[in-house]
Amino acid sequence: MHATILMAGKLMSLIHRIYTWFHRKEYTPLEKYYKVYGSILREVREETYREFPDETRMLIEFIDNWIDLIPRDEKLMRGVMNSLSGILLLYLWKLSNWITYEILSGKYFEAIGNLRFLFEGSIYAVVIEDAIERVVYERWGTLSGIGLKAEIFKLWDECKRKRVMEKGNVNVDKVKEVVGSFINRHATKLPEDKRKEYVEVYVRILSDRRLYLPVSNIIDEVLRILKLNSKFAKGLRDVWRELSRYLHFSHAFLEAILNNPELLSLEVKDPEMFRKALGLYFETLDLYYAVLAWRFPWLRGNVKNVIDWWEQYLGRTFSLAKAFLEANS
Repeated sequence: MHATILMAGKLMSLIHRIYTWFHRKEYTPLEKYYKVYGSILREVREETYREFPDETRMLIEFIDNWIDLIPRDEKLMRGVMNSLSGILLLYLWKLSNWITYEILSGKYFEAIGNLRFLFEGSIYAVVIEDAIERVVYERWGTLSGIGLKAEIFKLWDECKRKRVMEKGNVNVDKVKEVVGSFINRHATKLPEDKRKEYVEVYVRILSDRRLYLPVSNIIDEVLRILKLNSKFAKGLRDVWRELSRYLHFSHAFLEAILNNPELLSLEVKDPEMFRKALGLYFETLDLYYAVLAWRFPWLRGNVKNVIDWWEQYLGRTFSLAKAFLEANS
């Protein structure tokens, strides 16, 4: 009860500050509002720096690691841009900057939501790309470009909407209907034999039952493809569940609010949520680094340098990525 009253007092103080600011004659509404709001976020960050100096350093290192993972060669970069896990690598600079900012500024729920995006993307980058490239390489003797992958993603969404998975098996006729309709609309300039070829390839890819499993089951497929011990499955499933708990209006969200009512309306430093978000950040990047090393053998040295540095200077081990590198050294 006392915490709720305290939160109400702080909220009224904030409302007063905003009300006063809005009624100044010289105001420029949106920018000055953001200036006031930004000052609140800065106060939270400064509190976090003081209480968690070592953890703050870790959050900064997550950003700094990105430059050590990026390939310098233009040809290799083109290979990255045509891969799902490569697209995640290019996006990781922006994403890690934002997640770090969110955690430091008390935006823990938002940070966990972004981490879920990265975790889910890492899982899909393995299984979906494996499903695509197996068929494409068998048919055309090459790997696919990001354009084809984008089309598969679009059709995959449509297949899920049409519920092509029935009683544990994929209804191939439904998949053919989805793919055929798409090819007929968007490939009108292709010769008939080429259209049929694309339909066949896309249907084979989208009939892979792995694509329709829940993420908790896809995790097993990821470990199998990466040839990693199944002992990692429980830990990854626990991370996924924890990330998902805060995505919806759930008991986890309500529990956090009850423990610290200020989280409901203000950005505030919350030690429990801070440590939770930091731990999930580390575990999610551990998965992604393993996926990156699997997809790009020529980046394994970069990944190894990053995880060796963490172990030597910060005493933290990326267990999944390390196990993958040791098994593929």
